[in-house]
Amino acid sequence: MQAEELLSRLEGLAEQLKIPVRYAALSTEELSGRGGLCILRGERRIIIERTLGCREKARLLATGLAQFDLEGVFVLPAVRQAIEEAKAEGEGSSS
Repeated sequence: MQAEELLSRLEGLAEQLKIPVRYAALSTEELSGRGGLCILRGERRIIIERTLGCREKARLLATGLAQFDLEGVFVLPAVRQAIEEAKAEGEGSSS
């Protein structure tokens, strides 16, 4: 699956789960970051640096979605694979 399509499918899944996804300028002189899952005003949302390419946006979105229980949700196999890979990558970096 192409990065643009994967990103679109991940955005659709987030919408289905009622998880807001926002693209914003996150990198400033005082702050640097690429984005991820956060809690803002008591609501979980995913915020991603808007200047990133589709592939990196998709990776960050998949990483954020990996934090949610998707067991009872239909997810296309390629999308589920991207989320599982992001989850495994996150688990590997915390060891």
